[in-house]
Amino acid sequence: MRQYTQHGRIGTALGISLIVALAFGTAQAWLDPGGSSGAGEVSSERSRTVFVAYMNDHDTGFYAANGTFELAGPGVVYDGREAIGEALGMFYGGAFTDTEPEVRSLLVDGSTVVLEFVFNGTNTGEFMGLPATDRRVSIPMLGIYEINGAYIQSGRLYFDHATLMRQLGHIE
Repeated sequence: MRQYTQHGRIGTALGISLIVALAFGTAQAWLDPGGSSGAGEVSSERSRTVFVAYMNDHDTGFYAANGTFELAGPGVVYDGREAIGEALGMFYGGAFTDTEPEVRSLLVDGSTVVLEFVFNGTNTGEFMGLPATDRRVSIPMLGIYEINGAYIQSGRLYFDHATLMRQLGHIE
């Protein structure tokens, strides 16, 4: 079963559903019916719930301990929660402030989540070894995530690195 969200913020209804499930003690079975091993088929609803909860604050606790996150534009892979946290921190609150992702569409099919969005933010800190420019960027991005039980096992973020560097003023 496929689920779509277009043009807007993600999360309110599913966030409320998760809170209700937690209140009734059913969240663990709902998010991970196969047990802590993550075994069992992952439903679209469960994948969407895990992903939306993650998107609300980019908490790396939603990644599996051995999860991976790849910035496909520059070709950098981060392994494990701590490294993933460093990568996300670079985009959200580190190199960029006043970030606001604009969600264009969200597709969930079983354990796969595809998110199309525009990353908006101001470069106020060092980014990939380059000094801050105080420029505002607006970069279309596409993320593909694999959910395993109650965790994100992998994420791949695609964007045009040259467009980002151009908007930052580092290349012409």
